[in-house]
Amino acid sequence: MKRLKILLVVLLSLVLFSENIFAVTNGQLTQKEDQINYTKISERNGILLDVARCQLNKQQINQIIDQINPQKFSYIVLHLNDDQHVSFRSKIIGNQNDPKALSVNDLKELTANAQRHHLMLVPDFDTPGHCKALIKLLKVHHPKLAQQIMLNDNTLNYLSHKTEKFVQKINEEINTACHKQQYPYILLGGDEIAASGNHNRALMKYFNELNTFENHHGYRSIIWNDSIMKNADLSNKITVAYWAQAGANSAKQDLQTAFNERATVVDLINHPLINANAEYNYFDLENLNNSSKIEYFVNQFNQNNVKNFDLIDSQSWENNAKSNQNEVATDGQLVCLWGENQHFDFKRLLYLIKKLN
Repeated sequence: MKRLKILLVVLLSLVLFSENIFAVTNGQLTQKEDQINYTKISERNGILLDVARCQLNKQQINQIIDQINPQKFSYIVLHLNDDQHVSFRSKIIGNQNDPKALSVNDLKELTANAQRHHLMLVPDFDTPGHCKALIKLLKVHHPKLAQQIMLNDNTLNYLSHKTEKFVQKINEEINTACHKQQYPYILLGGDEIAASGNHNRALMKYFNELNTFENHHGYRSIIWNDSIMKNADLSNKITVAYWAQAGANSAKQDLQTAFNERATVVDLINHPLINANAEYNYFDLENLNNSSKIEYFVNQFNQNNVKNFDLIDSQSWENNAKSNQNEVATDGQLVCLWGENQHFDFKRLLYLIKKLN
């Protein structure tokens, strides 16, 4: 009996000791990474939540943050604006009463919770494209302004200085909510904008000036890659999230044009690069009830394809998601959880997050 008591005491102490060691080690590891690599978001793993189209409330996002392992992931991106919905309540926009949107206070609380879990929260308010819902709101609340800054029904006029000032005011509200972080980032957008020639120079100028504005407010900027042309005059302070050289194009003629015009990974070698390869890192939330697709996606992610970028193959004129770029200094991936269906199983989303951990 005495030996049994001793054995139980030893086992209990080992359990308590091991849990404490894990906590300390985790804290020390995160602190070390904060000091060395926090500025290099391209060297860290992140998760993007499409809260614009698959609306999540503050409590649900907090539950997701609680599930994320900070030894596997270092940041979480909240995609707040898309054609279907604006999920940020803004005085500038006039949607303060939208119950399905996040307020400034909500973002403050989410940022604080992320910090407690050793995560960085990155707000993502996509412009100048994917702005159909935003433009609809402006036509209701600020019709004159809408006419001044819209290029078409889903794109803001990035050629206009008034557009830039308008977006700065929205971002300033977001900045206020998320600024209490050591090295805050903001994702400015740039996704799927048809802009070449002089228009692309204007688009790069738009992002350069927004970046200067964000840098002045203590933020680093990220944009998507697929609207960046070769030899683009884009500030090398801007981090590029690279999902596909071709964007969403698959027709051979479109791919030939994109191959000649759009920046490759090597063209952007002077920028910090986030690997958001759509083949490996994109998951459609409509597939949450498909266990085999979840298993496949998690296995793909765990292969750490950090040197593979989705480029256009000039031999077959097809997208090549396995294009290996050894010269690119990136060790992290951005998992993007997209979806246009507002009705999805939240428990299954938590299950996917757990599997990724």
